Amino acid sequence: MAEKKEVPEGWPLVTGDYEVGDPQSCVAISSNGSYFHMEHLKGVAIQGPDKTENIGLEKIITNVISNPNIRFLIAGGAEVPGHISGGTLIALVKGGIDPSSHKVVGSTGAIPFIENLPDEAVARFRDQVEVIDMIGEEDYGKINAKVQELIARDPGAYPEDPMVVKVGGEGEEAAKIEMPLAMPASPHMATIDRATEQITYKTQLIARDQKLTSGLSMNGLIGLLVGFLATLIFLLPLIMGVI
Repeated sequence: MAEKKEVPEGWPLVTGDYEVGDPQSCVAISSNGSYFHMEHLKGVAIQGPDKTENIGLEKIITNVISNPNIRFLIAGGAEVPGHISGGTLIALVKGGIDPSSHKVVGSTGAIPFIENLPDEAVARFRDQVEVIDMIGEEDYGKINAKVQELIARDPGAYPEDPMVVKVGGEGEEAAKIEMPLAMPASPHMATIDRATEQITYKTQLIARDQKLTSGLSMNGLIGLLVGFLATLIFLLPLIMGVI
């Protein structure tokens, strides 16, 4: 029988729109833009949607690395247009993140940036789990068949202890801020959490759009100047000939 480890009290450590099954299971499911129901899934540790390629993915990473028993993560359900959260998850495990920009390498999502987790957490996640690409699949029969196949391949718990993530930041004080450890106190808290996530995402999108617009405006001005100089150089011999 595969070796298992105890999970931290109160796991999952970060609140979210998910359902918990058997914490000793080696399989977790991200349904991306779809909504699955645990009652139709057998032998899964945790499952839930992931609508965003940044904050949502950070929550998945945090909850997975705090449970060493999870060794497989199925990316199923419908892909989220624009965000490409499923594709970003797969890209993360395949290529990691750019060390300077924190952008997920190879992702085509709108804002695929992992900015609230230390590099060690991302490295642990990539080493701990194998991501199974079932994006677009919503059939419970096929998903359950894959779950059972993965359970049969269970290599046992990840050899290191659960990693409880702390939010990164500048300065010693910021480094001590831990991510929330409590599950939602009520359905209202889950609603508030999703609303906060959406507001944060839109704020990031506006900020990056402003930077992009500023860059494009400057590039446009430089382009006009270069074009004017090129035209002037081309016409100079003609002007001199007339004179």
